[in-house]
Amino acid sequence: MRRRTSTRARGWLLAAVGVSLASLLATACSSGTPSATSSASGKSISYLYFTNGPDLQATKTLIATYEKQTGVTVNLQVVPYSNLNQVLQARVSAGDPPEVVQTSNPAAFGPDLVNLGQVLGAAWVKTISPNLLGSGLYQGAVVGLPNQLTVMGPFVNVAMFRKAGVPVPSVTAQWTWPEMVAAAKKVQAANHTPFALAMDHSGARVANVLCQYGAYLYGDSGTGTMNTAAATQALTMLSGLFESNTMSKAAWIAAGSKYVAGDTQFLAGQAPVLLSGSWEVAAFATSVPFTWAVTPNPVGTVGGGMSGGNYMVAFKSSKNPALGAQFIKFMSEPANQGYMSTVSSTIPSAVSLATPGSVQYPGAAKQAMEAFNKAATLMPAGCNLSEANPGFSQAATTVMNQLTSVVAGQTTVPKAVAATVASAANPNS
Repeated sequence: MRRRTSTRARGWLLAAVGVSLASLLATACSSGTPSATSSASGKSISYLYFTNGPDLQATKTLIATYEKQTGVTVNLQVVPYSNLNQVLQARVSAGDPPEVVQTSNPAAFGPDLVNLGQVLGAAWVKTISPNLLGSGLYQGAVVGLPNQLTVMGPFVNVAMFRKAGVPVPSVTAQWTWPEMVAAAKKVQAANHTPFALAMDHSGARVANVLCQYGAYLYGDSGTGTMNTAAATQALTMLSGLFESNTMSKAAWIAAGSKYVAGDTQFLAGQAPVLLSGSWEVAAFATSVPFTWAVTPNPVGTVGGGMSGGNYMVAFKSSKNPALGAQFIKFMSEPANQGYMSTVSSTIPSAVSLATPGSVQYPGAAKQAMEAFNKAATLMPAGCNLSEANPGFSQAATTVMNQLTSVVAGQTTVPKAVAATVASAANPNS
């Protein structure tokens, strides 16, 4: 789940990176991107796009660079995220699908998308981190460029941790779920907060915890079945946290089947630990009145955070699908990804940008985004392969709703696990 960036945060991000735009774009212009050819110059493609804030100006800047290099015109159509599918369906029905679309769910259009791995080649595929492909895969083929990714992970209130005498784990450290919960409870006691942890009421967030216990909604392959023993362990642990009011039982039940952010409790000083994700960073960097930090994800049997976000895809039936694929290749260049990530505080998918420090995040975002970047590389492939399954969204919503039913005393953990497995097996039910 992506969160909109506040106007205040947008201004801070754009001002903070202004000094580096020239150097980044100079690198981009010399980075092996498509060059103008007689066959491409003078042609045009359309790009259907939604924005979360500062990425829009960065996208326009990169488009201007691409147009100057290639002679190709990119017609950018910006629509609200809520209207994206409606606009896309109208264009498809009219026989005029866009060459390129930004979407958070490529699987919804899988059969209609260009196989980028085939068109752009194996060498191009190797430039993208396999741990971050996630929903960019469809039936084993790379159909989407992971672009402006977000990663799940915990935030802590540093002032509260210091008052309790509890050290904040460094980015390179590791703590288990029991260790994180114990630390949060100690901080809670010292600061007299109502809760020790807060978590977004989100299917993806619950699925992330399952992944940390080795339970992938579609198994290791992304097309199989979930490890029910591991899922039972994870849901038992989570439901216990609500039952003990370590996390707010009332708030979780009240959320029902809706997404509700957990940052309200964290920002109000009601819980010293928040389980959310990197989309919080831009706003937190300018609006949080206390010192905060990002810590490593807790380990069940594995560590790391699930990645998600936006993907660029090309439509087969557009007027120029090959040129659409070439534009996506341009946007995948490390210099261009690095620029976009710097401006929007998101995670790049280029292998060459995986090392901490490769992306020059500004100011207060630096430590946090490098922590999330590392977290993205630690999550096993099975989690991301499951996320790429077309049924993932429904199955994740089911496990969230089932956990709510467990917390409300309406069902049991074994029944919740069985219902999740059934939902994953029947995505249209």
